[in-house]
Amino acid sequence: MIFIINLNSLGGMNIITAKKNESLKTTCKHCNLEKICFSSGLSTDGMANFERATEKTLKVKKKQPVFKRGDRLDSIYAIKSGSIKTSITSARGQIQVLGFHLPSHLIGFDGFADSRHTCDAIALEDTLLCELSLQDFESLCDVLPSMRKIMLQQVGAEISRHHNIALTLGQMQTEERLATYLLRLSCSFKRLGYSCLSYNLPMPRHDLANFLGMAPETLSRMFARLEQANIMQINKREITILDLDALQELSHELCSADDSR
Repeated sequence: MIFIINLNSLGGMNIITAKKNESLKTTCKHCNLEKICFSSGLSTDGMANFERATEKTLKVKKKQPVFKRGDRLDSIYAIKSGSIKTSITSARGQIQVLGFHLPSHLIGFDGFADSRHTCDAIALEDTLLCELSLQDFESLCDVLPSMRKIMLQQVGAEISRHHNIALTLGQMQTEERLATYLLRLSCSFKRLGYSCLSYNLPMPRHDLANFLGMAPETLSRMFARLEQANIMQINKREITILDLDALQELSHELCSADDSR
């Protein structure tokens, strides 16, 4: 399970609490994301304490909020499966997509500033979460010094990721932006144990265009260019990378495909 750190109020939200049965409740030890989740650095005893604190498994349906802007910070959520979009809306109703989060990304750090969220987090598909209340999280930090260290490491990694996003959006041409994002997404899927050469985009194109700072029509042209250059094949949301070296050269980044499936 990977942590979506979003400490929100459940009141008035369209979150469905799943029944605690074997089909949904999986121990950290037997979770397929155990090696890369927020709790991965804990000792055996620490892991046991962590599992006792994360008793609830929640299911958030597609297009429903995990938290909304202004919600109070109450709980931490670990993404077991699915994907989340974070966005912010201006006073004029203009929406800016801030990011897309898979099981390995953290969200919700905005809430630590004043105990209120400053953005919306929406499920892009049916998503399963493990809930850890803020009170339990703070208690775990008191009895498990390693928990606080792991938390700081995760915060640092998230800040670094946002720095890379700022560099991509501020300094790269449109085609480079798309290539860089697709390569980073490929690396994320590989880290999760999936193929880095063939995957489905979790978000609709208009959201991806918004996030990359381009018009949907421009995004379509960039996809067409990548296909014409035989770098990849695109079928709706399905991406198949044909020339990883060319994609890496275009994005100025590297992602090994030696372990691709």
